Amino acid sequence: MQYCWLPQERREPVFREKPPVVISSSRFQRIRANASQAAKKEQLHQQLMRNEADEKLRIGGEELLRKFAGRNLCITREEECARELKQQQEEYLEAKRLAEEETKASRLEHQKTRKERIEAAQKLLEQLRPGPRELQCARLQSEVLRSVNVQREVQAEFAKATQQQQELDRKIFQEQVLRGFEEAQQRHKEQCQQLAEHKKELLHLIADRERERQATKAKELEEALQERERNERMLKDQRDKEKEELASKQRQKREGALASLVMSKQRHLRLQMLEEVEQVQCDVHNQAKGRLEKLKRDRAKERVEQRIRRNEKLAKELAPRLHYSAREDEERHQRQLEEMRKVHSAEQAKKREVREQAKNARLAIQKEEEELARKIRQRAEEERREAVKLRLQNDLTNVQFKKQQRQEHLQRITKLRRELDDQVKKRIEEETRPGTNYNREAQLEELREDAFFFEYAHQLMDEANAKGCPLKPFIRAVGQYKNENRIGAEIRIPRHMVTRLPMGRRTQGDSQPEDKEKSLGKLEPNAEELSKEEQLQRQKIEESLKKIESLILQESNAKKDAKISK
Repeated sequence: MQYCWLPQERREPVFREKPPVVISSSRFQRIRANASQAAKKEQLHQQLMRNEADEKLRIGGEELLRKFAGRNLCITREEECARELKQQQEEYLEAKRLAEEETKASRLEHQKTRKERIEAAQKLLEQLRPGPRELQCARLQSEVLRSVNVQREVQAEFAKATQQQQELDRKIFQEQVLRGFEEAQQRHKEQCQQLAEHKKELLHLIADRERERQATKAKELEEALQERERNERMLKDQRDKEKEELASKQRQKREGALASLVMSKQRHLRLQMLEEVEQVQCDVHNQAKGRLEKLKRDRAKERVEQRIRRNEKLAKELAPRLHYSAREDEERHQRQLEEMRKVHSAEQAKKREVREQAKNARLAIQKEEEELARKIRQRAEEERREAVKLRLQNDLTNVQFKKQQRQEHLQRITKLRRELDDQVKKRIEEETRPGTNYNREAQLEELREDAFFFEYAHQLMDEANAKGCPLKPFIRAVGQYKNENRIGAEIRIPRHMVTRLPMGRRTQGDSQPEDKEKSLGKLEPNAEELSKEEQLQRQKIEESLKKIESLILQESNAKKDAKISK
């Protein structure tokens, strides 16, 4: 019987083939006929469907012929080409129109973007000029100062509110303290009254308790005396009883001691008798053991003597045989020595031959190496000579190249000097050409820059004032610009610097024009226009300065009013 928890042997599956199907010949013929009949039916059905489709096509074609009466409805090749050509032209025109529109739109967009970029760049350049750049810095500083002032005002308001809150808290705290003090006084008064009443009650209670304690104490004392007497009686009875028990115990102890003494004597006698018996047994055992040892020694001695006698007998029998074997060993040893000498001499000869062959081989290799080294030295010498030749050729080429390069450099320097001389001549001619005063133009350009600076400063200050920003950074920037460019200061020329040379425009302290000098109109044809523009720019500068001063005055008045209101 096999169990499921025990290891069982592995069984291989057995595959059995299906048994062949056996049918009769009549059944096989019937199946075959039925199969071919189904195929024939399917083929016949498909043929009928094809015939019906052909009939429908024929009928449809006849109807179309009757309907169109033999007319050809298909377009010709020329018409098809013309239609495609027309369609391509229309598509080309449409694409061209769209491309033109896109190009125009992109051009306009590019122009607009370029214009905006140019305007932004010009504006940025104007702002990055020394004057406007300082004004921009002043604007930023003004905004920072405004934020700082606002923060200070907020902090001041917060401090004021905090102080008011602290004062209010202090008042509330004082009121609370006074109210608490009054309440504490009232509570203290009530507590004093309650304490007095409580004291009276306690005194009455103490007196009652004292009386009760005295009565209880007397009663307890009487009970203690009675208990003491009772304990003394019990103690006396207990002592008598203990004395009787002690006497009985001592009597029993004496009796037990006598009985134990008798028993110890009996035990001692038994032990003594046992020791005597054991001693007798030991003596008998020792005597028997001595006899046995003696017999063993005699037997061993006898065996040794027998072995010695047997060995002597064997030695006498084997003496001639041992002498004979020693002589044979000596002869065999001599033969072995002779053979070893012969073998050694043959090996030595072979070694000498091998050594000679190795020596000859080394000499041949050494000769080959020397020949190879000689060839290598020759090749290296040839390569060195070729390298020297090539280096000399390269040096020559380098020298020629440097010489050519230096000549080209000298030619360029000469050409550049010639161009510079021409430029210097042209500049001198332009400077000495009558009718143009470059110093006057430079002064007008400076005036334009000054006018732009003060106008831009007024614009920024106006914006800052509208935002509530302080004008101190702008005032500092404007003052610095005025000091650096000497605006608003009279030009006083010392006597030793007064000159009679006509250089630039005349100022206070210049010498009077001589008779030989040309008139201003002849020297400067556009002098009137320049003077008008100069007056216009100066007028703009003065107006801008007045506006700036009015803004500064307005700010100072506002500050004074704010201080007065505080």
